[in-house]
Amino acid sequence: MEVRCDLNKRALVKEYAEKHRYFILEEVVKAVGISNQLAKNYLQELKKSEIIFSAGRGVYSSVAKEFRMDEKSRVVEIRQLLKKEYPDLDFLVWNTLYFQPYYHHQQTHNITFVEVEADAIRPIADRISRDYRFVMVEKASRVAPKDFDITRDPIVVRLLIKGSPRKGHTPTLEKMLVDLFVIKDKYLTMPDNDYWELWRSIDGLFRINVSALITYAKSRRYFRDIISQLIDNIGLNNVTFGAYIKYAGKVISNKDVYDKADT
Repeated sequence: MEVRCDLNKRALVKEYAEKHRYFILEEVVKAVGISNQLAKNYLQELKKSEIIFSAGRGVYSSVAKEFRMDEKSRVVEIRQLLKKEYPDLDFLVWNTLYFQPYYHHQQTHNITFVEVEADAIRPIADRISRDYRFVMVEKASRVAPKDFDITRDPIVVRLLIKGSPRKGHTPTLEKMLVDLFVIKDKYLTMPDNDYWELWRSIDGLFRINVSALITYAKSRRYFRDIISQLIDNIGLNNVTFGAYIKYAGKVISNKDVYDKADT
């Protein structure tokens, strides 16, 4: 009888996991009526079988597919240049065109971002300017310089934020989603409607690392803005996004200060 009970509980955990895009341990424990340890054991089995996947620290997901960007030639060229000439340089490079397939508005112009440590910003901008036109250094302001022109497809050299989610010299989806939120008004990269359409498309197709998204948004001091607007625009409180708020409650304190960053 006990073996049959265990099998039933295991099946219930599997059923719960397959029905929810994102969830946390406590939700499984409450829904199935088992101990934390038993729930962890069953979830580990499901992860090994690739029925569920990690969506960050303490968050699980039934979404298998991960975001893979179509890299642009200029990004590849700049990455190769920096790796060759500055082998010890810590940097990231990416382009806003990565997201063109995921919303309807045609993006005719783009920005390539090169992110480096503070003391390397000016030297790297000068070096890239030898091979590319319209290279600029980002200023600590919430508005773009008067001479900024996105129709020139500029290259923006900016500060690399410590702890940015990344894979090698490439930022992850979570970092880029937060950065697009920060820059969409500053550089007029896309209207609000396109940004939220992008979010809906990304969520429908790919797994998002919830803890990476929240932690990075918090480090950029835009967490409250992003979460509140996700609630308004995408329905954060539904099944798909429920784990976001519950995870956020574990990492965010009401005493934290959320003054917006200048950039």
